[in-house]
Amino acid sequence: MIGRDFSGEDYPPPESVLIAGKEVKAGNRVCLHPKARADAFDILLDGKTAQVETIHQDFENRIYLVVRLDDDPGREQPDERILPGHRFFFFPEEVEPMEDTPLEDMEIPWKGP
Repeated sequence: MIGRDFSGEDYPPPESVLIAGKEVKAGNRVCLHPKARADAFDILLDGKTAQVETIHQDFENRIYLVVRLDDDPGREQPDERILPGHRFFFFPEEVEPMEDTPLEDMEIPWKGP
């Protein structure tokens, strides 16, 4: 592979993206609106809220937001992570930025009172 140029390989993904006029970065919360309807998850995840874990950029310069669902009972905090957990990939046009609400203030069924 010596002498080949893989464009984009040496560029880190962006730290934030602009969605609907708002800057979105890791830690921000979004509402999911999958467009593809490729499988049942696209229907089940529509309208769910999630937290952006990271932003990825592939070799074709497409941007993906990696998210964790707010109401996922298998959710682990990043500092407690042992397994990869449930993470989903969305294009920026498939999410709606939300005003940040701390998770402890949300009513999450599995969390208890």
